[in-house]
Amino acid sequence: TGVVIDDNKLLTLKRKKLQRQILYLRTELEETTIIFDKCLNEFNVDFRKYFKDDKTKKSKNKTIHRVKYDIPEKDVNTVFKKIAKETHPDKLINKDISDMEYDAKVDMYKEAQRSVKDRDWSRVVEIAYELEIDISDIKNDDSEYLNESVKRLIKKIEQLKTTYAWKWGHTSDHERGGVKMMILQSLGLSEIEEKENGNI
Repeated sequence: TGVVIDDNKLLTLKRKKLQRQILYLRTELEETTIIFDKCLNEFNVDFRKYFKDDKTKKSKNKTIHRVKYDIPEKDVNTVFKKIAKETHPDKLINKDISDMEYDAKVDMYKEAQRSVKDRDWSRVVEIAYELEIDISDIKNDDSEYLNESVKRLIKKIEQLKTTYAWKWGHTSDHERGGVKMMILQSLGLSEIEEKENGNI
């Protein structure tokens, strides 16, 4: 007889690996975002004079670090409804719980709301598990959704690391002259720098 494989155990391990990868990537995105914001501030200071209407400032205000996921809204909402039954403030009014537990559950409700808005399946499911809510009737094998989350997080990190601000912030002082001209040329602003240097 062949080796008997426990499919449920394999699925559980697969999910655990993906959830840990997502946790790692979320932490990396948080770190990358902090570094990016610092680079962007420096970029704005050094390049402000080249933008007539302070476009860099506008672009900073439009910068959104939250990741949007392409997960079916119906599935995310179904999990959220289960979470809401346990955490919505109206559902907690008549429950005999401490103020600390009440606040913790309301915070979970708010976090779940934000996650649903972003269609962040992995975070919504995390909250459901923390509340010991069974979601197997919604999606028994959600590895497809978790893989999607991994891809979106990697893409967001790559987007930040390929910006001019990131490149500028990671360029050494002796290389900045050439990099500055390259950035200005790609933005169609090199003539301003050449005029200032008396080359035009």
